[in-house]
This record gives sequence, C-alpha cells and structure tokens, in this order.
Amino acid sequence: MRSVYYIITLFFYFSSNYAHANRTNTITEITWLQSNNPPFHINKSTKAPSGGLCDYITKELIKQLPNIKHSYAIVPQKRIGKYLDDGHAACFPCMIHRQQSTNRAAYSIPTTVYPAFGVIAIPKKAQQIAHRHGDPVQLVKLLSDQTFIFGKSAARKFTPKLNKIEYNTKVYENASLSWSSDNESGAVISRLNHGYIDYTIDYPFMADYYNRFSDLGNVTTLAIAEKNNNIVLGAIGCSASAPNNFANNALHLINHVLQQKILPSEQYQASQRQWLEATFPDFDMQYQQHVLNVNPQATPAPATVENPDKVEH
Repeated sequence: MRSVYYIITLFFYFSSNYAHANRTNTITEITWLQSNNPPFHINKSTKAPSGGLCDYITKELIKQLPNIKHSYAIVPQKRIGKYLDDGHAACFPCMIHRQQSTNRAAYSIPTTVYPAFGVIAIPKKAQQIAHRHGDPVQLVKLLSDQTFIFGKSAARKFTPKLNKIEYNTKVYENASLSWSSDNESGAVISRLNHGYIDYTIDYPFMADYYNRFSDLGNVTTLAIAEKNNNIVLGAIGCSASAPNNFANNALHLINHVLQQKILPSEQYQASQRQWLEATFPDFDMQYQQHVLNVNPQATPAPATVENPDKVEH
C-alpha cells in the first residue's frame, strides 16, 4: 500500500509540475512596440510609401501567430527601453542583433542587414569634415575634434564598436542631444540644416529618406574608415525581464515563423529593398549571406549576460 501511495503522490507531483510548465510556457499576448521614427516605421500621413523597414515583419508575425493576442504601443524611443526594462510582455522589431541576451532584451535570429553607419552632415560641413579628417572619415579624430559639434537623439546607440569609440573619445560629454519625443531622427536632421549641430552618425538610408521624402533634407553621408565598421544585422528584441520566461518562449515561436515564412519571402525582402537599395547596392548579396544562409534552428534565446543596452534603431 505504501508503494502505491508513493506512486500516486509522484503522479500528482509530476502532473502538477507539467501543468505549471505548460502555463508558464504559453504565450497569450505580445505588445509590439513602435516609435514614430521613419523609415523604420512609416506614418501613413507622410509622403513616403507605406510600410517602413519594421512594419511588414510585424504585420506578418501577427498574421502567422493567430492564437496570440497582439497589440501595438506607439511610444518614443526612450520609452521603448523603459517598456522592455519594466518587464512588459513586449517585443520591439527594430533592434541591432546580438548573439547574447542583455538585461534588457533577448534577440531573435537576424531579420535583415543594414549598411555600415556613416557620418551625416549638410554638404558644406561634409566637405569641411572630409578636408580635415579624410573621406572615408577617421572617426576617432573627428570625434576628438572640438571644432565640429556632434549631435544625436538622446536614445541613439550604435554597434558595440562605435559605442566604445564614442565613449573612449568622451564626445558624449559634449554632444548636443535631441530630446524630442516624436520623430527623433527628423529632429536631428532639422538641427543639422539649421546649423545647431555639424554632424551626426547614422545609417546612410536615413539621409536618403529625408532627402527624398521630407522638407528636412539636404544632407549627405561620409563613410567611416575605422576597421570592422561593417554591415549591421537587425533583429527583434523581447523583454528579458518579462515573467514566465516570456522572451524565450515568444522568440521560439517568432524564430520559427521567421525561418519558415517571412525571411525567405520576396515580399519581405522587397519591403527592405525599397528603403535600403539606394544606399546599399550589395543588399541582396549580404541578405543572402547573413540572413538566409545562416538559418539557425529556432531555439530559445541564450542566457542573459551583464550587458544592458539602449534601444538602437
């Protein structure tokens, strides 16, 4: 009888644990974070074509995951970071890919490929910068040159290498930051044209977007000379501190749909190409190499490491 009692007890113990595991591994809803920051997200009221770099992928994930409740939260870039930090069941589709999770986010497989960051300035300032620091630009020398005023949006971060250069040159101590909560990149481009700042660092397609679809245009891009300033991979980031293992479980589903449905599709690649191709002629080749040919198995995201990051895009 005692052995039967132990068997029954063990049965209920494992059944209870299995039920609990199922409850904690079930994703019931995802909040998709967005910011008014073209061309990553495009407001329908603009002159630009509908569907930004991160809009199509979000719509397709919602379509391919019908058993999950989806909602949108449109917030400034700085609030996106706080949303993730506060542990909401939220994902942001416009982050720079990292191999390891951070305290803020766990990352999907690479979703797209962007060209290297460049120095953006109005043509006159670009000529002056190139004359003093070369074309491509020696970035360390430029950032150390107090003749030129560096500016960016307060939430803007770059690749780990460029972040380190920015930190080591201490340019961030004197940088002119834009705290606009709406269209942060547009605010920076406007400040360039008004002469409040001399240059910023961003993707070449940002300058192309504002030159083509905004009255804020008239900017140009200089390449950066520093080694390893190569292409940048995009990814979806989900809150690493959300309860019930949210990030790993959500990304397990997301990665599967990305691999099987979205990343190989011509429609998705066209949604990237329309914004990237003008300043990134190697897009197709790089996408094939760094997104399609990698194609890792859809597995839970790696363990969190001590490397908190800002929202990059």
